[in-house]
Amino acid sequence: MINLNIIWNNCKKLDNESWIDLEDNKMFSLNKNWKNSSSKESFFISDKNDFLYNNNWDLNYVLSYYGSILGMDVISNSEIMYYNLSEIKKFKDSKILIIGGGPTVNEYDWDHKDYDYIFSLHNFYQSDWSPKINIDLYLIGNQTKALSPKFLNYADGKNMILAMEDLELKRQTVHEIQKRYTDRSLLCSCRAQFKSLGASPKLITLALSLGAKQVDCIGVDGVPKKFNKKTTEYKHAFDKTGWDKNYSHESYIDQFKLFSLYLKHYFPYSIINNLGVGHPYNCWHQIK
Repeated sequence: MINLNIIWNNCKKLDNESWIDLEDNKMFSLNKNWKNSSSKESFFISDKNDFLYNNNWDLNYVLSYYGSILGMDVISNSEIMYYNLSEIKKFKDSKILIIGGGPTVNEYDWDHKDYDYIFSLHNFYQSDWSPKINIDLYLIGNQTKALSPKFLNYADGKNMILAMEDLELKRQTVHEIQKRYTDRSLLCSCRAQFKSLGASPKLITLALSLGAKQVDCIGVDGVPKKFNKKTTEYKHAFDKTGWDKNYSHESYIDQFKLFSLYLKHYFPYSIINNLGVGHPYNCWHQIK
């Protein structure tokens, strides 16, 4: 289990959403966002007070481009917005497994049968796991070739919810997916955007927002110390490609610290288990 109290207790609170790490004297703030900081320093679309009505991807944006197709029934708060799809009600009070694309997916033992529902993302459909595991909610990301015959054939044979977040102005993809899978397409958007950590934090936030009582994660990793992608092989768990992110080990540690503070602050009573603990690529357990 991720002990959020470890990072919480190692930090001194400066104000309502800022802390200083007592070990390395770094400041972590939930106030830095795309509107007031550079993209490398900010991990939120906007301030929580501006998320719904005062940024380029707010509720007005969503409804103006998708309201005529998806309707106007949106559930929203300061951290997330998503369409009120009837199917999502089943996730409340459930035990959910999130399968990310890190190496712990292939190198650790875990059992998907222990869970009520399973979420995954991006290129899971290309992995060796896809014929073995039925996904209940699939987050289509920027890497997903969602309109390709291979993905559409995969999605046609499943009954999973297809979640999408339009921050890259890929409106055609959203429209085509919604047209093809009308009753199970879910447009959603999270305020938190931890870029180096990939899209798994969005799935965690979504699962918790949908009322899951427990969220376990495998494949939510990073890179080890002194990692050099030119000399060290890194195979993605889904599509067997190399590592394409230029973030250092220290950057992963810092972002996992901030993500942990975020979860502690906004989902204080949540149960979250990191199944990749102990693996050299799993940076989340190293935030101590």
